[in-house]
Amino acid sequence: MTTKTEVIVLNKVKYSDNSFIVNLFSKDIGKFAALIYISKSAKNGIKPALFSPLNIIETEVKIKDSRNIQSLINCNNILSPNNINTDLAKTSIALFIAEILLKTIKEEEPNPNLFKFIKATVLKLNQTTNNIFDLHLFFMRDFAKISGFGMTCNYCTETPYFNLKEGMFLPLFTCNEESLNLEDSLCMEKLLKSEHDNLNRIFNYKIRTNLIERLLQYYKYHIHEFGNLNSIKILQEVFND
Repeated sequence: MTTKTEVIVLNKVKYSDNSFIVNLFSKDIGKFAALIYISKSAKNGIKPALFSPLNIIETEVKIKDSRNIQSLINCNNILSPNNINTDLAKTSIALFIAEILLKTIKEEEPNPNLFKFIKATVLKLNQTTNNIFDLHLFFMRDFAKISGFGMTCNYCTETPYFNLKEGMFLPLFTCNEESLNLEDSLCMEKLLKSEHDNLNRIFNYKIRTNLIERLLQYYKYHIHEFGNLNSIKILQEVFND
């Protein structure tokens, strides 16, 4: 069966001298892996540049239920986000987001709402001209919510400690692995209540770095075998202001 579908690129891994395995998230199929053969011709075949992280392309997929890796027949560019690919800061965020998606999305079935959310995130990252420094924080917050493990903003004087395991503010500090201290809990409340500001940074480097680390801990609590991210080191180096 051949299906034409819109996909978002998560990553590509070299398989041989002229082929790659690409992981894609499809509007109509869900997450799947495919084998692509790279043409040396300037006019024919599939070009590797199409498969940069978070590129959006339309492709024909040859589906075989008996195979874990599918085949792509034709690929047409829908959005090759040049503003992302030519900006080091945006590229580092794209790598970070794509790695989270790769580790988190498990379903091999359509999820139109999730696809719409990811596509909107890509467009926002591509189009934002001023403040991109906090964008990935808001992505992690909103992605958790749409994926079913969102955080509850119930902060008050009676519940001042955010608990990573419970995903909400609690009256007591349990331990360093689970609970944020009062200062960090206030930063988390600010993240949960705010909207991304295209003009001004909401968090400085120190707070932003700490929030990312704590959000990654949160993901580890709620996503089985989430593990560590390779892209986090690149992100921290690029945004070290």
